[in-house]
Amino acid sequence: MKRIKIGLVGKPNVGKSTIFSAITKTPAEIGNYPFTTIKPNLGVTFIEHPCPETELGQKCNPKEGTCVNGTRMIPVEIIDVPGLIPGASEGKGMGNEFLDNIRDVDAILHVYDASGKTTADGNPSTEHIDPSEEIAFIREELVNWIASRLSRDWEKFARKADSTSERIEAKLMPKVGTFGLKERDIETILLKEVFPARLSIWKDEDFVSFASAIFRYVKPIVHLGNKADDLSPTEIERLSGITENNFLVSGLFEMAIGRALASGIISSPDTPLETKPELKDAQKDAIARINSFFNIPHTSRIGKIISGIVYGLLHYIVVFPVYDEGKWCDREGNILPDAFLMREGSSALDLAFSVHTEIGEGFIRAINGRTRMVVSKEYQLKDGDVIKIVTRRT
Repeated sequence: MKRIKIGLVGKPNVGKSTIFSAITKTPAEIGNYPFTTIKPNLGVTFIEHPCPETELGQKCNPKEGTCVNGTRMIPVEIIDVPGLIPGASEGKGMGNEFLDNIRDVDAILHVYDASGKTTADGNPSTEHIDPSEEIAFIREELVNWIASRLSRDWEKFARKADSTSERIEAKLMPKVGTFGLKERDIETILLKEVFPARLSIWKDEDFVSFASAIFRYVKPIVHLGNKADDLSPTEIERLSGITENNFLVSGLFEMAIGRALASGIISSPDTPLETKPELKDAQKDAIARINSFFNIPHTSRIGKIISGIVYGLLHYIVVFPVYDEGKWCDREGNILPDAFLMREGSSALDLAFSVHTEIGEGFIRAINGRTRMVVSKEYQLKDGDVIKIVTRRT
């Protein structure tokens, strides 16, 4: 089962490691200086989805994640790469090595300093840095990185590709497949943008345009304005509209919420946080500051942003494959053991291949666990479906 993977990028010292630690509960070195992170951090966070156990009236047994009161927690991988500086796509600051770690991510979370107090190379600034400039340079580095990879050894590749009768989507796969794209992704780009049909006449601007289209249609970039707790409500409102898919957050407060939950100071991470009578005044004041921040319009919780990426921007649904369509369990009797993230429009056959290649190759039919009706391989999956796959191995 393939997990969704999201890459955390940004210039040095903007709080990526703080955000990574807060959402994955995974320790990462944190410091107020450039290049605190010198190798990628890998962790897992979780997004929520209603679990069908509430309909079944029996407790589920997830293989991955947990299920609390009918809410399934589904894992999403997070990779935090070291800070990027201008020229990263040309190798400056080990930029190419850092960027290569996010080749196969499904989406990008760009963390920037909303307070404008960090220079392009990650040092504290005495002058205000316009976040718009930071957003523009990171996007340019990402686009140039992919464009440079596409254009590498292009002439020889293009001559060979043009000599075949394959569809252009198939011709491009050897080049763009390394970035996690499928033929349907290439098809989407070619339907929305115009490129020369003969690969051998592509020019530099075509590589840049194709790379830009990847981030526009396939691998969305979402911007997190970190350190927004240093801003006034007026400044937060102004910054909220500087670009699309832009959210104002506080990695510091997210980290504090996680620690408070772990220590029992709060019983739920949901804001507004509830205080307890026995807390010390300093603890009550800290909770009040956190609640006040997240009560400001245009501020966001990072967990909800990640859910929005998976469900809203990437258009995934959740499907529960089972062995027994009546009991909704696997061969060992585990109730609803798996929760698969599938692209909207996926078929029952797609689900079979996601479970295992041999299951897909041996597909005979599928059974809807709710209606108990047989469905074909073309059946379009719906969010929350419980599906049994019948194969020649079953």
